[in-house]
Parts: sequence; C-alpha cells; structure tokens
Amino acid sequence: MKACDLSGSEARLSLAMKTLAKAIDEADLHWNDQTNRRFHETYLHPLEADVRDALDAIRRLGQVLAVAEHECGPT
Repeated sequence: MKACDLSGSEARLSLAMKTLAKAIDEADLHWNDQTNRRFHETYLHPLEADVRDALDAIRRLGQVLAVAEHECGPT
C-alpha cells in the first residue's frame, strides 16, 4: 500500500469541477446578460485556471512522492 496516494484527491477535484461546469452550462441557458459575463470573468475563469494549476501540481507531487517512496523502500 502506498504511503501517499493523491489520485483520490485529484479525482474528487476533477469531478467537482466537471459538476460545476455542467451546472454553469445549465444556468447559462437562462442567464445570459452582462452580469453573467462579469461573473464568468471575475470568478469562473480564474477558478478554472486555478483548478487546472492545482490538478497539475497534484499530479507532479504524486510523481515526486512515488519516486521518494520507491527510493526509501517499503514502509
């Protein structure tokens, strides 16, 4: 068993973002005005970029931890 496995956290964050994107798409069908566009620009676009960055960081950290675990031997 791995000491540190981040794949579950990565999967949960990815699923949460997909769920949010679906809800946003549904809301956009009924809410398409300047306020909606500002909401997207102010909150959603930065959030999407932050989540992408976080997922990349989780993947990289997972790789580093896997190497460290391998080099340190069984726990």
